Formats: sequence, C-alpha cells, structure tokens
Amino acid sequence: YLIARRLYQLTLFLRGMILPNDRNTCCRNLFVLGIMIGAFYGLAISFQTLGILNLTSVAFVAIICGMLLYQTVLDSTWQAYHSGGRFSDGDSTYSGSSSKYVQDSSVASMSPPLIGTMIVFIIGIAWQGMAEVGAAKIQPLPAGCEAFVNDGVWIPLAACNEESRGAGYRDYGVSEYATCSQSNAFVWGWNETDPTTHCRFTRRDAKSLQKTLKHRTITFIGDSMTRHLYYGTMRSMGIAGSGAYNTKLPKWADLKNPIGDTIMEFKWSPLAKDQVISLKDIRARPAVAQDSEGDIKPDMVIMGGGASDRLHVFATDEDRESHRDTLRELANQMRLARKENIPVVWVIPTTINSKALTTDEKRANIKEADMEAMRALYATMGVLEGSSFVIDGPAFTASRVTESYDGVHYPLSVYDAGAQILANAMDWLLPKRDLPDEFVPPQPGLMSNPWLGFMMLCVAFLGIALFDGFFGFSYLASFFVKGVMPIELYEEAFSALHRRNSLPDLSTSGDFSSSVSIVSSKAPRSKKMPVSSTKSVVSNASTVDDEIAALIGGSTASHDIEMSSAHSSSSSFHSRGSSRR
Repeated sequence: YLIARRLYQLTLFLRGMILPNDRNTCCRNLFVLGIMIGAFYGLAISFQTLGILNLTSVAFVAIICGMLLYQTVLDSTWQAYHSGGRFSDGDSTYSGSSSKYVQDSSVASMSPPLIGTMIVFIIGIAWQGMAEVGAAKIQPLPAGCEAFVNDGVWIPLAACNEESRGAGYRDYGVSEYATCSQSNAFVWGWNETDPTTHCRFTRRDAKSLQKTLKHRTITFIGDSMTRHLYYGTMRSMGIAGSGAYNTKLPKWADLKNPIGDTIMEFKWSPLAKDQVISLKDIRARPAVAQDSEGDIKPDMVIMGGGASDRLHVFATDEDRESHRDTLRELANQMRLARKENIPVVWVIPTTINSKALTTDEKRANIKEADMEAMRALYATMGVLEGSSFVIDGPAFTASRVTESYDGVHYPLSVYDAGAQILANAMDWLLPKRDLPDEFVPPQPGLMSNPWLGFMMLCVAFLGIALFDGFFGFSYLASFFVKGVMPIELYEEAFSALHRRNSLPDLSTSGDFSSSVSIVSSKAPRSKKMPVSSTKSVVSNASTVDDEIAALIGGSTASHDIEMSSAHSSSSSFHSRGSSRR
C-alpha cells in the first residue's frame, strides 16, 4: 500500500512538471515530446535501412544526445541556481553580477560528459555480455547447434520405483508390476551444452511440429532406414499408428500423406543411382502447383542410403568405380538443390547388428565393419559435405544395437529419437516463409456459459444494492473493526466524482451523514478552518494540485473539512426533525 501511494505521488509530480495546468506550456511540452520521439524513430529507421543498427551506433547516439541534454539543462537552469544565493560575489570561480557561469579549467567542463560516456560504455558492455552469455527466452536454434544436436544418450528408466507403482495403481488399478527389467524402457536425451551456445534442445510435440511444417512439403528419399525415419517424423506430428508393423503394406513403394496443411512424402530409392534420379525429378518440379494434385518443389529433402549399394552393386571393381561416380553425381545434385534454396539432409546408415542378419548374403556384405567402410566412402566422395545437415545414425542406435531384430532395423521408438534430432535441426534448416494463416473468426457464443454470466450479474447487483464495491467481502471488516461499514467505502470512492460532475452530495442523506458524523467526531483534528476557506477547498478539491497537496500532507485537513460539513448538515437535519415533532 505504501509503495503504491508513493508511486502515485511520483506520477503526479512528473505529470505536474511535464504537463502542468497551463494550456500553452502543456501544448508546447507535448509538441516537443512528439518531435523528439519522432526524430528518434526516424533515426532508428535510417540506421536499420543503412544496415548500421548495432550496439556501437546506439552508444554513439546515446553519448551525443546525453552531452547535448547536459549542456541544455546547465544553460537553462544556471541563472535560477545562481540567483538562489549559493555563491558569494567574491567567489573567484563564479561572477555574482552575471547570470553566466565561468569555468576555470577544461577538466571541470569535460568531467561530467566523460563520466556519462564511461557509464554508457560500461552499461553497454554489460548488456552485450548478458545478451551473448546470459540466459534468454527460448528462440529458434542457431545454425551453430549443428555440432551438438547429434550428441545424446539413451537413459534407462526404472519402471518399478514407488512413483511408477503409484501411478499404475491410481491410473490403471494395477497393484504390482511383474516385469521390472531396466532394459525394457529407454528415453533419448541430449547432453548438456554450454549456455553461451544458446542450444537448448527440446522435444518437439505434435502441435509445435505441425506449426513449424505448416504449408510445407517434406520429401524423404532413400531405403528402408530412411522410410523408418519418415514414419518416426509422422509419429512426432501426431500420427500415432504410423509405421506400425503390417505385412500387407507394400515394401518398395512411394508414400504420400497429407497432415493438415503439410505434405509428407517418401520416394523409394534404395540405390545411389535411384537417389540421383529422384533428386533430379524433385528439382524439376514447379515452385507452385499447376493443379490441386500436382507436386511442387519441397521445402526440405531428407536422404539416406548405402546398405543396398553395399549389398547389390559392390561386388566387382567395376561396380565399385561406377558407384563412386554415382556418389560424385549425387553430391553434385545435392549442392544444386541447396543453391535452389532446398535444404538437403543426409542420414548416415544406422548401426548394423551383424549377429542378427537374416541371410548369408547380408552377413557376407553388410556387416558392421563393411558398413563402417561404406560410411567413410560416402564422406570421401563429398556426400556429407554436399548436404545441409547430417543426421548421425549410429549416434542414436549404437547403444541399442542388440535390439535390432533383423540386424538392420530397430524398434519404432529408436527412430523417434532420429525424428526429434531432425525436428530440432529444422529451426535453422527450413527457409523462412511469411504465409499468413487464413483468419477464421470464432463463432459467437463459442466460449459462453449462460449460468456463469447469470451468476456474475447477481454478484454485480448484490454489490450495487449493498453499496459495496467488493461484492460483500468488505462486510468481513465490520466483524473486526467496530463502526466500519462498506457504505463508508462507497462514499469515499464516489463523493469526489459526484462533486466533480455537480451531482447530489452523498453526505446529505440523513442515515449516511449520521454514521459519517459519528466516525468523524472520533477522529483527531489537526486544526480548524473558517467556513469561507472550507468552501474554497471543497470547490477546488478535484484539481490535480489539491490531489498532490493531499498526498503530501493535506489529506487530513481535507478529510476534517468534509466531515465537519457532514456533521453540520446532520445536526441541522436532526434539529429540523425535532422542531417538527
């Protein structure tokens, strides 16, 4: 309460200084303020247009304007300051007969601007340091986070602790768990990063991911490993059953699934030469669809492969040389796609569980050692360098390699980690687009509740009938403080409004004035004032100057005057009633 009153007092003081009760002065100050604000806005727009809106230019403007403001204040206030008698006529530094100040050294004249410049410099350095190093609100990840987004670990979850047992009992009615092996449940998490990198990776839920991909087309090109990542991304977007095991679905076919305003498509291209053809076809697409069923250039391409090439086209030296040429062409097509503003993500093949491979051909050609050599070959041929970003498959599969049921593929939850890596990388990969959403106004009454509205009307009518602006709660004060009633709060709140608008005085009612006179008779009075001065104070009580005076110390006197007037009105009312009786 004390802080609120002091802030209100300070606000009144500032209003009185900047916008005084003088029309000419008030209009002049408003005009000057408008000119200054407009000038600074124009200066900021000019700096932004010229590309020099940075901390250095802001500091330069602040220092120059600070020096000008200091000199202006000094010139405009020196005469009044000197005439106040603070300096004698014999002062060697100042001339008593003149309103001009005399400065005897350059140090005295330059010290205040230099000190101000130093303060601005220190504040600017501290502010810049906090902006660069300190924590800030969560924003889209910068491109520098590419070095950390693949750096994570699978953490086993203890399913049989007391917390999970309690949740199972409360939510599902399960009294005890039977399988408590910690290897059954894992969660992927990113390792801690330095706060200065601003790389705060988070799980992207379906709502946020759909918002990121709204009005976009995302294309996946590759083999079955890439297809599982495609399904994992769809699950992250809210399609829970995507990628569920179903032997009736075609294995080697293209897929296309619209999710709201987002188009998710998968191109089956297991070999490197197939990936080159698919990427060329995508680059040849129009930027805008020719009809409702037409394909357009995607906003992002996710590619992966290598296992099928190692298995089928890597037997002879001729096959290996042809494969190298294909990889060079693939890297070139990826660079061309990036020049067309299509980011290309390459997915390194996941870790192979050699012991779980199902055929002799696979065990002879795509063991983990063979695939490690194939990953190095793709890097040497420039495929990784030609991409915009690389998802490291072994980073989120190596620690769970024993769960690969056929040596190549993993449980669906493993690919969800790769989908989350991709979702975080979209912050800096996806090109910025300004497509305003179609505005759909809400239906009238959609969020209405008639019974709640009726209840609020009843509460409002109750407050009006009881003269209580706190809806009956202020009656609680009467149980603890004798003689305090809500009607007094009503008079305190609305009496000034009635006087200001020439409405009937609230203190003229008999019952109310008698209660006020009782309270006022118990209150101490600082001093008595004549009736004529009382009238003048009451008539001017609504002005801002009187409000300021009341806050400083005149509130008691004004209250005594009003209570005295109410008491005299009450006495005259009772005397007239007695004479009638």
